[in-house]
Formats: sequence, C-alpha cells, structure tokens
Amino acid sequence: MYGLLVAGILGLLIGVYFNQFVAGVLLYWVGFFGMLSVWQLSPVLLYDERDIAIERKASDWTLSIFAFVLVLGAPSGLILEHGGVLTLPNAFHGAMWVLVTVYIVFGVIYTILRQYV
Repeated sequence: MYGLLVAGILGLLIGVYFNQFVAGVLLYWVGFFGMLSVWQLSPVLLYDERDIAIERKASDWTLSIFAFVLVLGAPSGLILEHGGVLTLPNAFHGAMWVLVTVYIVFGVIYTILRQYV
C-alpha cells in the first residue's frame, strides 16, 4: 500500500528533475489513488489497534512539537523584529498563519467529534 505512494512520490521527483512537472504530478496521483484503492478495497485488515495507537502517539507528538514552535517562535520572532535585531522573511509570517490555521481546524474537528463520537 505505502509502496504505491512512495512510487508516486518518486515519480513526482523524477518528473520535476526532468522538467516534466505535469507527468510527475500525474504519476504522483496514480500512486496516491492506488494507495487509497488498496486501503479501501483490500479484503485484508490493514490496520489494527497497534497501528491506531501509533498514529495517535505520532499525532500527539507532532501537534505538541508544533505548538511549542507556534507559542514560542511567533512571539519571539516578532519581538526580535520589532527590536530591530533581525528582519523576518515573509515566509515566517506565512508559516505562523499556517500553524494557526492547523490548530483552528484541529480544534473545530475535535469539538465536533467530541459531540458525536
């Protein structure tokens, strides 16, 4: 299953390397949808409780790490820029907005699931 996704990613990278971006994206989508097909159509149980527990821990760790990046990094960067210590690139502001958006989406989905699951 994941082999199809890896093949799709390699197809994308090869397409980008040879300046054939459209072909690379098509190969990536073939790999992605192939993975989804195997996942949904396979009669074999591909996930069990152990996989679910691993995904949950990985999600917890990822959200925690980026929470520290957001909580500590955003104000620190703004203070350093305001103090004239450094000039933040525009990517910094975009990255912080992406992190804020991720946590807003997470909060909304968590709230909805908490009521219905």
